[in-house]
Amino acid sequence: MAQVSIGQVENLEDLIRGLESVREALEIACREQVAATERQCAEAREETQNSGSMLEQASQAEQAAHQALAEAQQNLESAENALGSAESALSACEARWPDEDGQEPDCSDEESAVAEAQAAVDAAQAAVEEAKTATEKAAENRQRMEQRVERAKQALSMAEQALERAQQECASRMQDVGNSIDTGKSRLAAAQRALDAYLATNPPAARFHEWLHWHPEQGKPITPDIIRDRMALSPEQQRLLQEYLYDRNPNYRTMVDKYRGEWMAVNGDVERNIVNRNARIHLCGSYAEHLARHALAPLGGKIETQGRTLVGDDGRYTKTDLIVTDLRVPVVLGRGEGMGAPVGGSLAFEVKCGKADYIYAQKDHMLFQAEGHKQADAHCTLCSRDIHDLPPEKKKELRDALRAAGSPLVGMMPAKNDIDRSCLAFIQPDKEGDLK
Repeated sequence: MAQVSIGQVENLEDLIRGLESVREALEIACREQVAATERQCAEAREETQNSGSMLEQASQAEQAAHQALAEAQQNLESAENALGSAESALSACEARWPDEDGQEPDCSDEESAVAEAQAAVDAAQAAVEEAKTATEKAAENRQRMEQRVERAKQALSMAEQALERAQQECASRMQDVGNSIDTGKSRLAAAQRALDAYLATNPPAARFHEWLHWHPEQGKPITPDIIRDRMALSPEQQRLLQEYLYDRNPNYRTMVDKYRGEWMAVNGDVERNIVNRNARIHLCGSYAEHLARHALAPLGGKIETQGRTLVGDDGRYTKTDLIVTDLRVPVVLGRGEGMGAPVGGSLAFEVKCGKADYIYAQKDHMLFQAEGHKQADAHCTLCSRDIHDLPPEKKKELRDALRAAGSPLVGMMPAKNDIDRSCLAFIQPDKEGDLK
């Protein structure tokens, strides 16, 4: 049976969780977008109704203005007729002969009637002009209302089209995401079945899977022996961890690909030794930190890498390699103060992987780093088992110094040669790892 990648199965799980998050976010965004467009439609519809009412009122006002103009014109015509009659009466009066006494006829009443009729005509003419102005304004207002109604209808049509597009777009996108999730779940189920079958026939892979997804027994303290066993991966399990990191960690994959490319391009032993040396320093250091991280992560609810802690008043800070918080079980790292943490507590670790002389040479750096560990309930410096290769006096000196600094030295990590061999074999698939 072909090998199945645990990391790639977990990548599928992450992908599906990511798609589920996308769907949830998309649902929220779609609801908000559709709701906003519906509000625009409602506002446009209300504006169309209001504009229609205003147009109806303007049309009625224009009709009333026309009627008032017609009445004013009728009044003017009546006034002009009355003026004509008054003028005729005045003319008739003035045309009469003088009386027996020779007196001219008295036409004062007729003159008054003419004056009054003229005044009525003037007033009627003014009323007609005023009615004409009112009619023109009413017509202009009605025209403006017609234009407003037209614009409101256009806005309503655009809003309805936008709503339809938003609904269609949301439905389409939700369908696409749903299809992707269904496809991903189907592939995940197939991959999980293949993984289960693979683990059932490959005990080392099954043990690695169990190690990776370890669940500490509730209520039972984690002792140093348990942690030491968590760090003691067989060569086969280390190879599986290498593959897992390659599948799951983009930065680690980039580093591996870099060294693989350099190894493929070497020309002679000198260049080969340079690639090996650089890989031992950088790749192996990263791998050791990842090993410690995955060994310790199940102890708590959260694990942080390279957390910064200010040290002193001069702005300097330390980077703590691993900080495990919200512990699920009590943890005992060793004897002495600062070596135990309760449920809900925290752990801080500096990870140092190297030969014995290198670890000893890092004493000052580790003492400085220890300042950043004191925020945790329990803290120590995890190093490779090469520490045991130091002369007794140097080992005691180093252990005493770090214990006094509050971060006792614990040699639980695999030996540097074992880590080198695993990393070099991974970048040189056709080699076992050149450790010369």
